[in-house]
Amino acid sequence: MQNYIWILVLIFAVAVITYLKSTKTKEEENSGDEKYLIGMGGIYKGQTFPIGKEIVIGRDVNKCGIIYPSGTKGVSSVHCKVKIENERVALIDLSSSYGTFRDNGEKLSPNMVYYLGPGDGFYVGDAENVFVVK
Repeated sequence: MQNYIWILVLIFAVAVITYLKSTKTKEEENSGDEKYLIGMGGIYKGQTFPIGKEIVIGRDVNKCGIIYPSGTKGVSSVHCKVKIENERVALIDLSSSYGTFRDNGEKLSPNMVYYLGPGDGFYVGDAENVFVVK
């Protein structure tokens, strides 16, 4: 009889552990909502970048997550940043020299927040340096 009790306890413990492993935290459930930038042209064509909390685009290797080579025409050292703000994708030009543009050609005003949805694009400096939000 004692052997049966231990077997039942073991089965119960395995069932509890399996159940706990199969349940997801709220953060894990929302991980499918992660936002990305996809390079559509230029040197980052075809590459995907998770935005995370924020990502800075420019030439400064110490401050930027998407880094352009030092001689890239139209891209400032710290050009623009993309961040998640209230679960939305926000694009901010950081007073770049050549400007940051939405995919419709609209030039962003420096230090102003522009919200982007899935499929919306923008480029830095030159129209070749295009990114799209996914």
